[in-house]
Amino acid sequence: MLLNKTIRLFLDSIGRREEYEFYLNKFQSAGTDCFALLVPDLESLEQGAEALAFDLKFLLKLGLRPAVVLCGPDAGTKWNLLKDSSLFELTEFPSIGKRKAGIPVFVEENVQPLESLLQKVPAIGKRVHFIRAGGGLNTEYYYVQKPDAELPPEDKAMADAAAALLEARPGTHISVTSPINLLKEIFTVKGAGTVFRRGSTVLSGKADKERLLALLEESFGKKPKEGVLSDVTQIYFEENYRGAALLEQQSAGLYLSKFAVGSEARGEGLAQELWEEVCKKHSAFFWRSRKGNPINQWYDRHADGRHTAGDWVVFWRGMDAAAIPALIAFCVSRPADFV
Repeated sequence: MLLNKTIRLFLDSIGRREEYEFYLNKFQSAGTDCFALLVPDLESLEQGAEALAFDLKFLLKLGLRPAVVLCGPDAGTKWNLLKDSSLFELTEFPSIGKRKAGIPVFVEENVQPLESLLQKVPAIGKRVHFIRAGGGLNTEYYYVQKPDAELPPEDKAMADAAAALLEARPGTHISVTSPINLLKEIFTVKGAGTVFRRGSTVLSGKADKERLLALLEESFGKKPKEGVLSDVTQIYFEENYRGAALLEQQSAGLYLSKFAVGSEARGEGLAQELWEEVCKKHSAFFWRSRKGNPINQWYDRHADGRHTAGDWVVFWRGMDAAAIPALIAFCVSRPADFV
């Protein structure tokens, strides 16, 4: 899709160009009637109906049509806050409305969100965004297999519904955000809310070489050099090869040679799961990253120290101070691993 200057400038204000272009292409090729189902609560509409309408108009300009799901005893009250806008079209399932320029709205007073979403996912869309005035939970990712007993009642009800939906409809993307952060949640890897996840299965040991090389090429956007895996002594990888961490035992210490997450898995929390698995098994290691790499901010939060030398930023975790000069020298002198 060719974006005009005004639209691109607005997207630039939301996030990095490569990120929003990736998500835009992903959503436009999803093959569903609507790219997402939006489930706002009453307070979010009372406080942010105009902000939400602005975002939805913008999504339509991008060729992305969402649907709005209003459920529960206050569904009629929510609809009253939207119905005066020509943007919204009252719809009954399985219809999604006649006007391509309109946003279908399902108003179901006698139905709870889970029941409604089980009916509409994936028939209408495969993404669900709960919208509420308070935004996400107090965490970037919420793993439904490890429920938090300390959640407030309203958060727990949403988390339980998300867990049941993920169990019944694996592969569904479910998040919660605020009206003002909806576009950032949709178009950036970091997002601006909380993603509900089932969690990934991370394996270690022997892995398929060809699938690993394909993952590295996808993740780094470059072809790995011949022999890039020859010194690898430990591999951690997601069961479907959507992410991997490769380690080498070098004279300077344990070196994290590659930390790769496939494009489709970015923003899902897989990087954090891989990282936690590596840290659980290895208390001390070091790695390098190109200067200017956007992931360096994330690395900063997980490293004990860093040093910039030439084109590289060298990071370490749990390493003895006496070992730092040698590991920096190793990282600076090591040849590039990609063509």
